[in-house]
Amino acid sequence: MGTQIKGAVLKSLLKELAVRDASQLIRDSVMTEILSRISDFSEEVNHFEKKYNKKFDEFHNDYKTNDEDFKKYDDLMAWEFALQGKQYWEKKLEARKKEAF
Repeated sequence: MGTQIKGAVLKSLLKELAVRDASQLIRDSVMTEILSRISDFSEEVNHFEKKYNKKFDEFHNDYKTNDEDFKKYDDLMAWEFALQGKQYWEKKLEARKKEAF
């Protein structure tokens, strides 16, 4: 990668934080961001599961068989987006673990 840390103050801080090198710091930051996104999407999924007391697939099937409801449609779209986002970042996390980054 060729990332170089310049400046005595920054090098000192990295040492105090037990960071071996800049690439480790970047890897750790990326993993933290991935975990944060998974957490955010999980909270959104849990919100809808509690609100409707069902899992997404059950809610989706119920929605398809009932009259159109714009509020529920908005929730359905937001829920689906959150579920897809959570799954996407979980796959990225697993890929990073296998690569040992």
